[in-house]
Amino acid sequence: MKQTAKHKIMGFMDFVMYTAGLNLLFLLCSLSVITVGASLTALYAGLRAMVKKEPCFQAFFSAFRKSFARATLLWIILLPLNAMLIFNVYTIWYYQVDGALPALLLSGFFALLLLSITTMIFLFYSRFEGSVLQLVRYGGTMLLSYPLRGLLISVLLWFPFGLVVVSPMTALFFGVLFLFFYFAVVSIAAIWLMNHPFAKFAREVLGMDVPTRFESTDEDLNK
Repeated sequence: MKQTAKHKIMGFMDFVMYTAGLNLLFLLCSLSVITVGASLTALYAGLRAMVKKEPCFQAFFSAFRKSFARATLLWIILLPLNAMLIFNVYTIWYYQVDGALPALLLSGFFALLLLSITTMIFLFYSRFEGSVLQLVRYGGTMLLSYPLRGLLISVLLWFPFGLVVVSPMTALFFGVLFLFFYFAVVSIAAIWLMNHPFAKFAREVLGMDVPTRFESTDEDLNK
């Protein structure tokens, strides 16, 4: 009994350490901004390896290296589009012109939609291979198939960045949480939420037999 309790405590401590480590790696590898896409892809891959009790830091760097070119290209394309839509929302909200509510809601909808597609693309890429066009198409398809999950994941994942813009002091107050745990914990939830949808998508669309377990193995979209 004591041995079991000890193993549970050690397992929890390992979980905390690896989660914090992967969260820090994601932030450090995202400092250049243009590498956020590769860092996010690597974070998902590292967390999936952690859940399967495989070397998670090795998985992170391996995924970062392998996905760097394609993920960075995708991010360079998607970043200015997202920034433009978000800036438009911020401008409408900041000036609060009379009768601007419909424009604000419409702009906010398209900004959230593109941000969610962006998030799903890199989550998809962390599990499946594919060309840039394939990743965009399948990422968008997954969002349209599971809109509530996709929107929830995106809002939670990018919330800290919005908080920095809206209320820097509040963001600073939660700085330790964001630094060590937030993005990794949200990403674990994202992997869990999309595990069954990804497996179903792989079977029905790609014709691949993928297990529906949370710890299921990665597959190659091109096979």
